[in-house]
Amino acid sequence: MKRLNKIQDKERIYSFPFFLNKPLYILAIFFLIFFSSGCTDINDSGNETGTVEPTADFNDSTSKAELIEVTNISQIDGALINGPVVLKLGSKGCIPCQEQEKVLSELLPMYQNSATIMLIDIKEYPELATTFGVRVIPDTCVIADIEDGKYMYIRQDGSKSSERANARFLGVVDKETLSETLAKAIKSRSIEE
Repeated sequence: MKRLNKIQDKERIYSFPFFLNKPLYILAIFFLIFFSSGCTDINDSGNETGTVEPTADFNDSTSKAELIEVTNISQIDGALINGPVVLKLGSKGCIPCQEQEKVLSELLPMYQNSATIMLIDIKEYPELATTFGVRVIPDTCVIADIEDGKYMYIRQDGSKSSERANARFLGVVDKETLSETLAKAIKSRSIEE
């Protein structure tokens, strides 16, 4: 009998109660999804190796199309005069943000005469991150135009919204999805004009 109790005690020590296993699996899945969706530390001060320098003046129409780095909100307003704006908010040190920039670079030749593709580095311009309510990067949206002093964002289904939260893409978005959404923004502007 003593031997049986010792064996049972050992089992209790080494076995993990089943009701605690399930929360651990759920927690592990949550962390996997959370950390695979994009960069979440927007205040990271780590190394920024392998950065991309996508800058251009949006008024210079003679230059080859480039991703435009936004330094103030008036640049977006000025670009909206010519057509919709694809706006990516992120950081130069964020790997998913760099992947998103590659996708946006592929869109440049397709839309260079009908839309503008702009970037905001939220580490350099935290006030713009606050203006757009950024929590996770990369954070991409398509701004169709301005109505009553508010930006009008295009949702993936083609409807307009003044609420960016309803129309933004978190994480890396594929070229096809962005292209379809941007085409809907261009179409919505041509209908209005």
